[in-house]
Amino acid sequence: MPEFYLIPKRLARKAPALSSAAQWVEAAVFRFIFWLMRKLSLGLALRLSAFTFGLGSAYSDKADKARANFAIAFPDSSREWRERTTKKVFRYLGYSAAELLKLEQIWEEREQRIEFVLEPEARKHMESKRATVFMTAHVGAWQVASLVTRQFGFTINAIYAPESNPIIQHLLLGSRRSFGEKLISADAGPRPLIKALKAGESIIMAMDTRPDTGKLIPFFGVDALTNTSAVGLALRTGAAVVVSRAERLPGGRYRVTVYDPLVSPIPDSPVKEQAVAMTEIVHHHFEDWIREYPQEWVCLKRRWPKAHKL
Repeated sequence: MPEFYLIPKRLARKAPALSSAAQWVEAAVFRFIFWLMRKLSLGLALRLSAFTFGLGSAYSDKADKARANFAIAFPDSSREWRERTTKKVFRYLGYSAAELLKLEQIWEEREQRIEFVLEPEARKHMESKRATVFMTAHVGAWQVASLVTRQFGFTINAIYAPESNPIIQHLLLGSRRSFGEKLISADAGPRPLIKALKAGESIIMAMDTRPDTGKLIPFFGVDALTNTSAVGLALRTGAAVVVSRAERLPGGRYRVTVYDPLVSPIPDSPVKEQAVAMTEIVHHHFEDWIREYPQEWVCLKRRWPKAHKL
């Protein structure tokens, strides 16, 4: 998650007093936003949040990261296309923020708002409630994708990235509990994940961001540092790996698609090699989604390492 929301990170780090003031102001702003969003209808909350996030955000340092990501993912695109698409990304980030705060309402109104689409083997698997590593990407209404696990009664452990602002951390943890019964920090390491999977529980995570460590795996044909440990944990514990996505439909509605559980293309190979091969398949899913809705890919951190770091 961003270290600061309202001021550039580089400026805040140069001025510690400004950093503290920024965190206090951010907390006050977020408290008001949380209160307001819960009062508004879903449609109005989505529109207001999209408008607010779109104001000036395309000129932040996060926009530079998005432009750089689009230049690699879409090498034949024009500079004008990347500028237009980056501006749209922030509007869709606003949608995602509102959807997080309204996730309970979306769930309560699921009969009218959510269409669940499951591939044949995916339906069989979901009905079995077997331990699963659910994966999605920050594309479309990615936070709504988690609701399919509620629909089928899974015990879910949601992995989240901690916030640098402790007040915002406290506020967001309450909303993030909509993802699952338990929350696990991304900084906690593999032990709580292994424990959950061995107990027959499941975990859910977005897997399209750049980790601090990992394997270089092609993403849009260019090597990107990628977390393969989640697939590795599934292979070691016997859990399934399932990819799901959520698309926005007109009228505040959503389509959640669950794909058939992944099958290792090299089942006789060592676990590490299988994890890489299966993660490549996950990447293919993400690439398809991003090509379809590039403006809905919330890619505000550099996805690929800089050339001198390769």
